[in-house]
Amino acid sequence: MLSKAWDPNYYLNDFELASKLGMNAFRIGIEWARIEPEKDQWDQGAIDHYKQMVRSMTERGLTPVITLNHLTLPLWVLTPPSKFTKKIGQRILPSPSRDLPLADPPASDPYWKSLRGWESKETVKEFIKYVTKVVEELKDQVDYWVTIGEPVASVIGAGYIAGLWPPGFLLDGNRAKNVLHNLIEAHVQAYDKISSLDNIDADGDGISKMVGFSHAMVAVSPATPSKLLRTTINKNQEAAKNFDYFINDYFINVVVNGEEDLNYLDTLQRCNKDSSNFIIYERWKNKADFIGIDYYRRVYVSYSNILALSSAKFVGGSLINNLHAQTHHQPHGILNNLGWEIYPEGLYNLIMRIKDQWSNTLPVFILENGVADKSDKYRAPFIVAHLQQVKRAIDNGSNVIGYLHWSFMDNYEWLENYRPEAKFGLFTIDFGTTNKQLDFARQRTKEAEAFKTIIEESLAENKNGTITDSAISKVKDMYGIFSPNGSEILAANRIE
Repeated sequence: MLSKAWDPNYYLNDFELASKLGMNAFRIGIEWARIEPEKDQWDQGAIDHYKQMVRSMTERGLTPVITLNHLTLPLWVLTPPSKFTKKIGQRILPSPSRDLPLADPPASDPYWKSLRGWESKETVKEFIKYVTKVVEELKDQVDYWVTIGEPVASVIGAGYIAGLWPPGFLLDGNRAKNVLHNLIEAHVQAYDKISSLDNIDADGDGISKMVGFSHAMVAVSPATPSKLLRTTINKNQEAAKNFDYFINDYFINVVVNGEEDLNYLDTLQRCNKDSSNFIIYERWKNKADFIGIDYYRRVYVSYSNILALSSAKFVGGSLINNLHAQTHHQPHGILNNLGWEIYPEGLYNLIMRIKDQWSNTLPVFILENGVADKSDKYRAPFIVAHLQQVKRAIDNGSNVIGYLHWSFMDNYEWLENYRPEAKFGLFTIDFGTTNKQLDFARQRTKEAEAFKTIIEESLAENKNGTITDSAISKVKDMYGIFSPNGSEILAANRIE
């Protein structure tokens, strides 16, 4: 499968499909391990392959949006631990507690021979070398750069708090704080490096570079109190506020205002500017030409004694990741196949928060938005509802510069593999069908049809393609639409 993804026949076909939908931009990630498989060993063949890939996009009218690091790292940068030592007393605990990754890997583990990922300042240094190489090679074709993908919710949250993604540490707040600082440095230094190097206006719009990061943001509500978990509404409300501050606000505060709120990480006092540990770095200010929002759902956060007693208390609270599998009843709206609550107006609220809290003019780029739906039941009403909320935000003064759906085709999800419940694509992939031209045929979903119609109808009224009321109205009648709070699907009238 990896070799086919690297095969021009496949990505050229995907670019053609995107162009036929009316899309004018396409996002890809550059894989650091392909470019630099070993330290200071650059694979020019891989670089040239990416250059041809990007050229193929522009030839089809697609503006390339390039992500420089989307979670994965070369093995020489991070070899994930293969095992972990035990904390004192952990061996006598019942399973699965005795097997949790709560301590360091053993001294013999290959992890220690790598740079240990974002824990190390050396990784920041090597990342900037890699960024420099890529930008020098692609700057004549690329203006839109995404430095790092989801640094807080995914890199830190899944990798150092939840133990779900590499490197797989659990509730390791001390490591996470160090990683957070290094990710900030990596973004800021990458922003400065790209700004100094990319002096070519590739798309002719008068701007040579737009540099941002992708930020997984969620709508946050306090969970209903649970007698089983012995939580109260007041504790859950405070936990939700802290979770919201850390997951949604913290990184934006850094790259817009230069604020590193170390005091919050230690005390849970949000934004106490009188604290000596509330530090403002002038060189970190205004280091985002846009904020890239990745938005999928609303989460319900509850107070957690375990989290509160750990070094990772700054996360604020715990959430039920899969509401289908919850053990106590949390009221919710319609869920996707992964148990995530669909909540369209949450996207509007987050876009407007950026406008109102940080800057009236700070551009917002929706880099990811989609729904896991194995039967194509929710996809079209989902995209109609969320684009309606994007238009609502634009109408109320927000500076939304683009919308990209996640994902263009069904993709590999780290926790879910290729299982049907984790399909997010505008196009599904038929893994069981082959033909003489291409294996893994792409099949257009109703969501893709709705997206195509919105694009066509909007372009008919606005040359710049800004979403129009009539476009939303037409697809709403054709495919239906989620209510703003996600509690119901308003039926289609089927006037085609």
